[in-house]
Amino acid sequence: MRVFLDTNILLDVIENREEFYQDSLSVLDRCDELAAETFIAWHGLATAYYILKRGRTTAEALAEVDNILNWADVAPVNKLTPYQARSLNFADFEDAMQTATAQECQADMIVTRNVKDFSGSPIPAISPEAFLTLYGQPGQTLSEA
Repeated sequence: MRVFLDTNILLDVIENREEFYQDSLSVLDRCDELAAETFIAWHGLATAYYILKRGRTTAEALAEVDNILNWADVAPVNKLTPYQARSLNFADFEDAMQTATAQECQADMIVTRNVKDFSGSPIPAISPEAFLTLYGQPGQTLSEA
């Protein structure tokens, strides 16, 4: 299974966003348990670094980036990926970039809190709650899910 995480899922965890933290962290944990190939966008990693840098030294922020890279792969992109994003005709270009990047890594799904913003996506977008309903909570066997 190839799971692409929208940047908001990553930010929920690194910023400890109270309302969303537990579900987003559970998605990460469940992907790990299921040995899912988990991808993030390169520009999402840059956003994460920018946020991690607040209140931390460069070395501390980069150590956190390294931690992210221990469990997530950065989806490959090329010169054509932004053009592919433009051709999707999304209202939000950043969401289109996420989708085009997910296409590049041949993701099976995009996990996002903004499912409605991905309504035109050629890759199914599901919420963290839907992901956990389909694939179970951390610690569950698949037959329990």
